[in-house]
Amino acid sequence: MAQRRTRLRTAAEGGSSHDFVPLCVDDLDVHARHSMKIGYQKFMSPPKRIAQKTNENWRVATLWGPLDNPEFALDSDGALYEEAVDAPVTQNTDPHVTIGTKNERSKTSVSLLDFSLINIYFYACVRQKRPNVVWKENFRSTFLNEMIRTAGRGDFRNESNCPDCISRGVDTPGLPVYRCKECFIPDLACKSCCIQRHENLPFHRVEVSISGNAACLCAQVSNQEWTGSLFKDVSLKSLGLMIQLNHRTVCKNPLPCHSLLNVIHINGIHKVAFRYCGCSRAVPQKLQLLRRKIYPASQINIMTCASFELLDFLHKIAHTTKSSTFDLYVALEKVTDNTGLCVPKSKYRALSRMFLQWRHLKLLSWAGRAHDPAGPDGTKPGELALRCPSCPYPDINLPQDWREAATR
Repeated sequence: MAQRRTRLRTAAEGGSSHDFVPLCVDDLDVHARHSMKIGYQKFMSPPKRIAQKTNENWRVATLWGPLDNPEFALDSDGALYEEAVDAPVTQNTDPHVTIGTKNERSKTSVSLLDFSLINIYFYACVRQKRPNVVWKENFRSTFLNEMIRTAGRGDFRNESNCPDCISRGVDTPGLPVYRCKECFIPDLACKSCCIQRHENLPFHRVEVSISGNAACLCAQVSNQEWTGSLFKDVSLKSLGLMIQLNHRTVCKNPLPCHSLLNVIHINGIHKVAFRYCGCSRAVPQKLQLLRRKIYPASQINIMTCASFELLDFLHKIAHTTKSSTFDLYVALEKVTDNTGLCVPKSKYRALSRMFLQWRHLKLLSWAGRAHDPAGPDGTKPGELALRCPSCPYPDINLPQDWREAATR
């Protein structure tokens, strides 16, 4: 039946035609022929036999797309851009954009009047589908210059007085030589103002300007200092920043932390000076750290901690990438000191221990063990496992009469 339909369709169309078919074999020739069916007779008229052979370049080619030509569909000499700048604003230079009359403007989807001249240029670049080539030809030098500019003093190269001291009306403003890498505004401030800015931001990295012949500061990086020709990294602890715990202001009886205490944060390893609370409202030191979202690696003599933000970030990375905890720790060391001259003492084992405890605590939290009267100790084997959302569970995703469904 199917063959009869095919014959009827071929007869209705007046016959069939076969064209050349390119193959990837050089020794095989494929020819074309034409046939015509009139009534019950079929006539064939073979044309001139011309062999179609494949091209050797197609067999050895590794890329089937067209060759990359940076001059293709681009404004290489800038003539189109200059023409768009000199043209009137109401001139319609795009065939897909119509201005129309006053009554027709309400029906126009895109109006040229809605774009500025710069937007028109970028709109054309996006349509050309070669943004990297456009960036290389027109903006690469600008971006590089701005990156190099941020390595220096930038807009504050001529400032000789601290802006914070001037705003507070200080009689003798300090010398602005300190700049924070993490703050949004990269302005410079004096030492006291820099400490005041970061009273609640102990993990910001700062750079400081000192004399050009000064020795290398191998203290834990946090801030940068201008040397007259470059910035050098310094720590907020070395500047005198003290972080008070368990109080919003100053404690009447502060207790110092360990002198070698380190905190591993998402932007590196920091030396931080905490002051524990020792007054009447004091709680254990580990609880004071936990209430500031600092996870201690030990419970008695605390020397290494990690921020909650870092542990949560490592947890997400462990579930989405194939990177190990060791690779992530090495990356944190590189962020801290990429020269290899002042690498901090390895905290990898402490970080692994904290990360393992963090993942276990997250499982307990997700399972609701913190709200159970029995607490984590009452957790039975298998209760922390996550249920499959597709499997049937009584009283959850099964009807009440599911036991009687098999007898129906």
